[in-house]
Amino acid sequence: MPTPLGNEVVIRCFVDADHAGDTITRRSRTGFIIFLNNAPIYWMSKKQNTCETSTFGSKLVTLKTATEYIRRLKYKLRMMGISISGPAYIYGNNMSVIYNTYIME
Repeated sequence: MPTPLGNEVVIRCFVDADHAGDTITRRSRTGFIIFLNNAPIYWMSKKQNTCETSTFGSKLVTLKTATEYIRRLKYKLRMMGISISGPAYIYGNNMSVIYNTYIME
């Protein structure tokens, strides 16, 4: 891994999903946008592969998808010599998902 150069960057991500938005297949839609120092660098919106039975399930799938992408992004940035400031911040609007995925220190 190269020595980090320049200023540190902050990663922020906003996630959301609709529950059973497709009226035919009843599948939910995943959506998230990732910001690097307040500049949008990646966004995704796609139909989920599974048919979830609750809003909690569809939003949890969205959070998992976004988290996997952020982990890959952090690795790529480190390999390019860009230092990352602290954790990646993920913002969602479902409190049950937030409480169930929050890491206590």
